[in-house]
Amino acid sequence: MYGMVNKYIVQTIQNAYGEKKWMEITAQIPEIPHFSQMKQYPDDITYLIVQKSVEILAVDADTLLEILGKGWIKETANGPYGNYYKLYGDTVFSFLNNLDTMHAALGAQMTDLSPPSFICKNIDSNTICIRYMSDRPGLTSFVKGLLEGLCEKFNYPGHVTIKQVRSDDIDYDEFFIEKTA
Repeated sequence: MYGMVNKYIVQTIQNAYGEKKWMEITAQIPEIPHFSQMKQYPDDITYLIVQKSVEILAVDADTLLEILGKGWIKETANGPYGNYYKLYGDTVFSFLNNLDTMHAALGAQMTDLSPPSFICKNIDSNTICIRYMSDRPGLTSFVKGLLEGLCEKFNYPGHVTIKQVRSDDIDYDEFFIEKTA
């Protein structure tokens, strides 16, 4: 994962749980590099940070990943990537439908980017179905948080549910966003 993602995770944990807890977490990790925003790092580092955070903080992994996903939307929408949210959609559906195009544009700047892929369709007037395909396992709850964050960003009153988790037989996670109002 890119350093910007790792930096965000570290800062979020430090802000939410304090420097003392962060020091307990880092004591359990052999070596954490100083993350550079635009540099790619092995995914194992990110997974280890999350795993040790879950253990030390005694929090549920899915809950932590959802919080991180939801927060990532706020972080990027209010930061240097905010223009991407304006360029690639003015509704949650249009933005989701353009995620692959957005990631392709980001890939021009981030040559090592290995983005996920999304298929988005309306099931009916109140339900959006999103299929998430990625080489990275274990991020289902993170993506659920991302989708919740996007609902907030686009002022869409929706409830996100996980309908299908990737398995040996199915190569995608599937989510529904059901309109609540």
